[in-house]
Amino acid sequence: MKPLTLYETAPSGSIGCESVDVRETRAGALNMSMRANREQERQIWSRLSGRYDLLIRVLSTSYSEIRARLRRDLKGRSRVLEVAAGTGQFTSALADVAADLVATDLAPSMVERLEKRMRGEGRSNVSTRVVDATAIDDGAQSFDAVFCANALHIMSEPEAALAEFHRVLVPDGLLLAPTFLHGTDRIRRLLSETMGTLSPRAIAFARFDLGGLGAMIMSAGFEINRSAELPGVF
Repeated sequence: MKPLTLYETAPSGSIGCESVDVRETRAGALNMSMRANREQERQIWSRLSGRYDLLIRVLSTSYSEIRARLRRDLKGRSRVLEVAAGTGQFTSALADVAADLVATDLAPSMVERLEKRMRGEGRSNVSTRVVDATAIDDGAQSFDAVFCANALHIMSEPEAALAEFHRVLVPDGLLLAPTFLHGTDRIRRLLSETMGTLSPRAIAFARFDLGGLGAMIMSAGFEINRSAELPGVF
């Protein structure tokens, strides 16, 4: 049984924190369409890496609360994998509690900036890597915890990523996954769709509401036990 803590970030400014049990799942091989999606996503986030820190400030209303909660929830978790780390908005907080943190992103330029930040902070317990969330290059049961912040909604195959998170977690491992919910209501969906005309994959590939996101996670083998909400902007 693998308990999972899920932070779900809504465009209205709510974040759900949930604990779940995990049943057996298995990730399938990437097909050609999935590989094409990965490459397109890699290129988008590589182009945005230079402006990412500035852009993310608009969305960071609850980030300090998330950092506090992850420090609490990950206490005692020795080896942690961070997926979709970006330039390191949560990496330092993770490094405060993890003995061994592997911080990763799909875009090489993001990882370069992340590595520079970690070196500047003197974080000897952090290693950085370019990693596809749907094809993690670590063996089964390699990590005590996985942290994936605000990324499931911009993945073309989030189910495959969830299966990989399950695979690399130890039996009593923990998953924390803040995820924007751009489908909470008609107004927020319309706003997301309008913003998405400028950069569709950078805004949302999937516009979840809380129920839809929970259903997807449960279909990947998770049973949701508890939840909480935090304020946010979009």
